[in-house]
Amino acid sequence: GRFGLVVCADSAVYAEGPARPTGGAAAVAMLIGPHAPIVFES
Repeated sequence: GRFGLVVCADSAVYAEGPARPTGGAAAVAMLIGPHAPIVFES
């Protein structure tokens, strides 16, 4: 069968100051199989 791979990533870097501790990074990966219950709208 066919599979789809979805990868999303984000990083946040702030200048030095009070907002600096809120910076960080995250990533998500999803493997979607041929019978996934996903609906795409056009």
